[in-house]
Amino acid sequence: MERLNFRPLEREDVKPLQRLFMESLSDLIRREQFEDADLLDEEVERLNTTVQDSFEDETVQIFVVLQDDVIVGTAAILPPNDIITAHVDIDPNVPEIGCMYVAPSAQRQGVGRFLIDNMRRQLVANQQEAFYLDAGFPTSQAYWEKRLGPPLVTIEHYWGPGAHHKIWRCPANEKET
Repeated sequence: MERLNFRPLEREDVKPLQRLFMESLSDLIRREQFEDADLLDEEVERLNTTVQDSFEDETVQIFVVLQDDVIVGTAAILPPNDIITAHVDIDPNVPEIGCMYVAPSAQRQGVGRFLIDNMRRQLVANQQEAFYLDAGFPTSQAYWEKRLGPPLVTIEHYWGPGAHHKIWRCPANEKET
């Protein structure tokens, strides 16, 4: 694997990042066998709004991982989302790590681990002591339980019968995951 580079989002990254969102979400929705026809468009629209917010709002920071000058991963530090704030007594100044995606072709190659480790370093650099992270897709939940341990909260049947949503609160400066 070529060396990975981690850096803040730049304006010229917007189109490649939109492709990464489409590719990653299409793959995830297919693997999870979701049948909500609007889910892909709604999620991509939400992510694109977050990207635009990152250029105008200092509380939204997006980072990318590049391999051979191609974006293969992304994540954001941002205010906790509505699901988190509705189900957790959030601590002030504790952001969410969200919008985390790795290109299907780069999965299971250490990109996700590289990304979360660098996000944690960024939080420490920002003088933030912890972060929230949430997941609704079962494969994402399994990944995060393996990396971060048990969630702080499991919201039973949030997405329908048997479809739970999980929220974690983690220290920023914990050893590499």
